[in-house]
Order: sequence, then C-alpha cells, then structure tokens
Amino acid sequence: MKLTRYREFESFSPQPGVRLLGYESDRFKTIRARIYLLTPIQPRVATEVALLARVLRAGSESHPTRRELARACEELYGATLGIGVTRFADAQGVVCTVDFPADRFLPKNSKELEGALSLLVELLTKPALNENGSALRADVIEQEKYQLENDLRALQDDKPGWAALQATQRTYAGTPGAVYEQGETEDLQNITPGSLLARHRSLVGNARVLAFVTGPVQPLHALRTFANKLALPNKRRPALPPAAKLKNRRQVQRTRIKAVTEQTHLVFAWSGGDVYGGPGYEPMLFADALLGGYGMSRLFKVVREEHGLAYAVYSSYHRARGSIIAQAAVDVVRADRAAKLIRSEFKRLQDKGFSDEEFEAVRESLIEARRSAFDSQGARVSDLAFQDVLGFKQSPERQLSAIRKVTPAQVRAMLKKLKPHSEFRLG
Repeated sequence: MKLTRYREFESFSPQPGVRLLGYESDRFKTIRARIYLLTPIQPRVATEVALLARVLRAGSESHPTRRELARACEELYGATLGIGVTRFADAQGVVCTVDFPADRFLPKNSKELEGALSLLVELLTKPALNENGSALRADVIEQEKYQLENDLRALQDDKPGWAALQATQRTYAGTPGAVYEQGETEDLQNITPGSLLARHRSLVGNARVLAFVTGPVQPLHALRTFANKLALPNKRRPALPPAAKLKNRRQVQRTRIKAVTEQTHLVFAWSGGDVYGGPGYEPMLFADALLGGYGMSRLFKVVREEHGLAYAVYSSYHRARGSIIAQAAVDVVRADRAAKLIRSEFKRLQDKGFSDEEFEAVRESLIEARRSAFDSQGARVSDLAFQDVLGFKQSPERQLSAIRKVTPAQVRAMLKKLKPHSEFRLG
C-alpha cells in the first residue's frame, strides 16, 4: 500500500469514490475511526436515510441487539460506538464512529484497532436481517419509525429551531438546501423493511466513502487494517453535486407563520456572498462575525444590549450557500421594532463600515476559534469531509494564514455584495 498526502492526512484510495485517511497525533488518549457514506440529498430519500441510520444502530449481523453491541464495546476496553446522519452542503451522509483507547493504555499485544474497525464496518455494512434474509427486521423498523416521527414532531416545540427550519425551507425552496436531513413525517408510512434494505444496499454500493482513523496510530498500519476490513462493491460511484449558492432576489421575500408563542422569532437572510473555498470566503467570515457571529457583534451590542429588544440575537454564515442568516427571539409587542433595527444595523454596517478596533477583535476571535476547533479530532475530520464534498482542500495552517491576510477593504467590499433576500416571522 502506497500512501499519499491529502491535506494533513495520509491517504489511500482503494477504488474510485472511496478514500481512506489517517492522521497521527499523540495529543489524544483515544483513537477515533469514522466512516461517511455520502449521497446527494433528495426529498423522501432523506427520510429513508435518516431512518436507516437509526435501524443500523439497533444491531448488526453478529450482534443483533443493542445489548450485544454494548457487550462488544465493553470487550474492546469500553469503546464507544455511534451512528447517525449529517449533511455537507447538498450531500447527506450516514456517519458511523467508534472511539477506543490508544495502545499505550492497553495490555501489550492488544488488538483493539482490529476489533474496533471490524465492529465499525459490520455495524455499517452488515445489518441484522429477518429470518430469511430478505429484509431488515420489521419490529425494529416500526420502533425506529415511531421514535423518528416523535422526534420530528417534537421539533415544533423548540420554537427557535422550528423557526430556523421553516425559514430555511422557504429561503431555499426548490433547491436541495430546503431538504431537511432528518426527513419528513409524511414519508415514513411508505417505507417498508424491504425498501429500507434496498436503500442500504444502494448506499453501500453507490455512496462516496470517506473513512478516517485519527489519534495515536501509525497511519500505514491503521489504513492497511481499515482497507482489509472495509469490503465494498467495486463499482463506479457517482460524483456528488456541487453546492448551490443562494441566488439574489429582486424583492425581499417576507413570510409569516402565525402561532401562539411566548416570543416572536425573526429570521433574516442576505445572499450574494462567497462560499467555502472561494476567494471571498475569509472576508465572509469577518462580515458574519461583525454582524452577529460573536459577543462583540453589532446585533448583540445594539439590538440586545443597547435597546433591549431581543432575548437572543445572532447570525451565522451558511458557507455552502454564500449567505448570512440572522435570527432573533423578541418580545411579541416589540417584534416590528426589532425587525426594523436588525435591517438598519445591517445597512449601517454596509454603508458606514466598522472601526479598526472591531476589525482586530474579530480577527483574533476567528483565529482563536479556528485553532480551538483543530484541537479536536472530530473537527479536523468534519472540515476535511466538507472540503472534499465541495471539491477543494486547504490545510488548517493555510486557513489561519488566509484569515490573517484579510484586509478591512476586502470585508467592506464583501459586505457591499450582500443583498437582502428573505425575512421570516414565527409568532
């Protein structure tokens, strides 16, 4: 096996569309292995994938119950095993992770790596089937359908999260960005044990695969072991779609859902910025941070602290869309005033800019946040996976250097490109 360098990772690609990556670091006490199966996010399919992840974690071919999976983890010196769904831009993924102690904390000649990778691969690729092997187990599917439906309905009780989801579906209507990665309740009734097994086989056979081993490991040994365990169909795996930027609108789209709430929830979107990996990505980080991304931001200082109009107010950068989204929870009778102030603060930031002190404070905060994130195994892995989906790669050191080089003029120019796109109100 010949390894190549892929960002800071050692890498091996056993077949097109499948990439194994290893990162050695003695800073961590545990080794983490993670596998992503990535596929284009689509309506209805998203619900199948979300349900499938829940069914897979209920048991595997050799460990058909949660109890037996737990016992297998205990035998691996307390390894932890998890599986769920995630998304990167317009790709939805089943992600499976196992964490286990490094060799230096175990008895000599322990084969924890081999055992943990075997369990990880089995959980993801060899689910427990019914008696004749023709479908997934109906009883497990019904249980997980019930739980997923409850979780999806419970979203309505989390008013800030529900407002964000409803605003997202309207802002990105007609694009993959509007599809919720956890699915929709109305899709659940049409999913059968047979159709879910077919979805699993389609994922294993067609999804793009990224598999990582990070921590105190020797990459060559770890990736060779991974390659031996991860037996996948050898076939062409379709490329993932490029991310779809949020297009500007001629007129601001304003939507309101009436509901009985203690607070009114406001969501604003501005389009026209650059995306992750683009030349304007770093200035977009500054623009978001200045508006509402940090505690020193305009929205926090003016809307919350100075005028006392919001219980919570902040913004976030949708880096695969080139958009900035602001959200606020405000007193019902002061919602109109708060909305007007949020609009005016964005316009003031565009027209009059920011002080040198604000700019330097944001720069230091962005650098510190980036450094802290890369101290996490999970953050490094997720960042590389996101980059891989978007079709570029940039090392952590390069990212920090790019942030340091941003000038106030670049941020002002980026702010000028942003256009009001949509506003949403729940309450």
